[in-house]
Amino acid sequence: MAIIILEPEVVNQIAAGEVIERPGSVVKELVENALDAHATRISIDLEQGGRRLIRVTDDGCGMTREDAVLALQRHATSKISSAEDLFAIRTLGFRGEALPSIAAVSHLRIVTRPHDVTEATEITVRGGEVVDLRTVGAPPGTEVSVAQLFFNTPARLKFMRSEPAELSHITELVTRFSFSHPEVSLRLTHGEREVLHRPASDDLLSSVAALYGRDAAERLLAVDLRLPSLRVHGFVSRPDFTRSSRAHQAFFVNRRQVRSRTLTHALEEPYRAALHGGRFPVAVVQVDIDPALVDVNVHPAKAEVRFVRDWEVHEAVRRATQGALEGTGLVDAAVGAGSAPPPSPRMPMRSESPGVSLAQSAFSFPQAVATPRAQAAVAALTIAPLGQVRATYIVAESAAGLMIVDQHRAHERVLYDRLEAASNGAAPAMQRLVMPVTVDLGRREAELLRDLLEELAAQPSTGSLALPKEAILATAACHAAIKAGEALAPQEMAELLDALTRSSRPYTCPHGQPIIMSITNFELDRRFQR
Repeated sequence: MAIIILEPEVVNQIAAGEVIERPGSVVKELVENALDAHATRISIDLEQGGRRLIRVTDDGCGMTREDAVLALQRHATSKISSAEDLFAIRTLGFRGEALPSIAAVSHLRIVTRPHDVTEATEITVRGGEVVDLRTVGAPPGTEVSVAQLFFNTPARLKFMRSEPAELSHITELVTRFSFSHPEVSLRLTHGEREVLHRPASDDLLSSVAALYGRDAAERLLAVDLRLPSLRVHGFVSRPDFTRSSRAHQAFFVNRRQVRSRTLTHALEEPYRAALHGGRFPVAVVQVDIDPALVDVNVHPAKAEVRFVRDWEVHEAVRRATQGALEGTGLVDAAVGAGSAPPPSPRMPMRSESPGVSLAQSAFSFPQAVATPRAQAAVAALTIAPLGQVRATYIVAESAAGLMIVDQHRAHERVLYDRLEAASNGAAPAMQRLVMPVTVDLGRREAELLRDLLEELAAQPSTGSLALPKEAILATAACHAAIKAGEALAPQEMAELLDALTRSSRPYTCPHGQPIIMSITNFELDRRFQR
């Protein structure tokens, strides 16, 4: 095939595809530009989740007429001037591609004025082409309006999520800017509704409380570790305050929001012995480091970073988190250094004997289904629980060998089956309440409800709150099941195993994860050379 030079409009659309994925990408780039312009007030106005309009207004330094025109050219930037500058980035934006990339796939209007100039410049762009340039009156600062996003790239529109989903993404994005820049006033509106308003403040904790809730903020621990080459500061949650996903973890490097496996692993390492069953700590962690020791130019949208001394940053974050947890004594309590937690009261007492029958028990991890020969060999054996390992796994003995059962997943399967059986009956009659009823919940029940709402919000939006029945039952079973780290009495272990044997699907939990690992007598004898 012949080699050709692409037309400028095609090149611009390719660049836009690298940087602008959704309305939130536009908001991120424009807010970062405003912050780099030393704005103290930033307003974001949206219509139709950003698809119809995104308008970002700031009181930053503004641009002259010449700079405003240059800003629409690819690779034009005020933030770096040489190749050496790429290895010591001190600003949030630097690529010089944001504005031309946005302009290439939208109707763009810029009104900007420096503080020491009396007149403002207005530029109108359609699909990357400047159609109007004039002098107007406007206050100091910059206003960028992006209308009809992706109007000339219909394929991109197919990947747009619903209006509520895009609004939710932008809301979280803007709120996290308040984590990294609490001294800046941020306001977000959608149509006529004010979604978020964060006045300028030096108190990071108040910004955290605005997103995660005041009760959550009260259960966070301050971290602050200063080393010669870097500083780690922010907040991490107590081991007894967790979430069902990492959505409530925010990391910033030199005030830039980033994703980093190094930072995630370092944060969660001190919690390893305390958290099980898919629970994650809440955290807002900021790392201040010499820009020469971090590469922020490894991702088109500047969302990922790479550290020169990765191990040093990892150790600093781990030490800072560990110190915060140890300072309260919660780590020792969480890992069982103190007395064991009381047995769970939620398992019904039904069995008379600690020995229960377990059909189809001899299958080995990671196989999900036992072989017919193995199933037949243990069709009626008696299984007796021996105890727990780390208050997480039940160890049991049978004539076929040794079994290790994940107690959370086992109870999850039992509860799911019961919920499924109950839901197969006639739909219960429902009537809307004339007046709302206020229900007082304990902390444990409130956390269960919060997790359910978070998982519901994380589902792809279809314009309806309806979810597949299986997803609802699996979520309910997961949050009601006994957790890893809960001590069980012998009778409770026996009853759980007994209930598991009654399931037609005892091998995996509702999420498809294995429940049992077995070691046969033959394998034990072989390992010990008997």
